[in-house]
Amino acid sequence: MMVNGIIKGCCPKCGEGKIFETKGSIIQFQVPKMNEYCSHCAYRFARESGYFVGAMYVSYGLAILEMLMLFLIIFKFVSLTVLFIALFGLLFLLMFFNFRMSRIIWIHIFHQ
Repeated sequence: MMVNGIIKGCCPKCGEGKIFETKGSIIQFQVPKMNEYCSHCAYRFARESGYFVGAMYVSYGLAILEMLMLFLIIFKFVSLTVLFIALFGLLFLLMFFNFRMSRIIWIHIFHQ
């Protein structure tokens, strides 16, 4: 249930309402807008000021996993310069995806 809710970006309490307003694809090049309350059960996503500070650690972990996967796939085939450009390019392309996913994971881990 929790993994399915994280993948779909649904409310951890009811599993119906969306945490973020989704328009278009999952990878967007703009800061995603987060809903304040669940549209289905009125669960408040941001519990208090500073609630999402810990989500930065989740975002860091996601970024490390993404870079490690890319590194393991291409490090034997390209030069070191191309590798670093590819790694930072990947981070740049996925920064808003990581922002969104880290908050969704954080909400699902610590919902009450």
